[in-house]
Amino acid sequence: MGRNDHIKRFDARPPGQPVDLFDAPKGVLPVVLELLSTPWVRRASDLPSGDGSGKRAEVAVEVEWNGERGGPAAFHYKGVRHRVDTVVMQWAVERRWWDRSRSVSRRCFRVLARGGVWDLAFDREREQWFLVGIVD
Repeated sequence: MGRNDHIKRFDARPPGQPVDLFDAPKGVLPVVLELLSTPWVRRASDLPSGDGSGKRAEVAVEVEWNGERGGPAAFHYKGVRHRVDTVVMQWAVERRWWDRSRSVSRRCFRVLARGGVWDLAFDREREQWFLVGIVD
């Protein structure tokens, strides 16, 4: 097998875990419970859902701007101030620009703050900040 035979033989499954997770004797319940215990699912469920369509609603937030860095310095969500450690990425969203009544013009920032990754968006049409996602 060569020098990497110990890597090829390594079994990453925990002891007693079946090969096919969904064909386990207990069904899918253990898998679902494990997924629900992960932090990214709990944080993402903090955002309220919109009109019942399954899409996440936007939550208006207050953002403190850092002019030197050209990005958010902090934001306030549910009465808590979250200091932004770093801006991970930023992008612009332009949709339906040809229809002024339905157009969307936003500058979005994915930020690392308080142990999580958050998506903030500045709506240029309404001149308001929104929390649009919790990534991690």
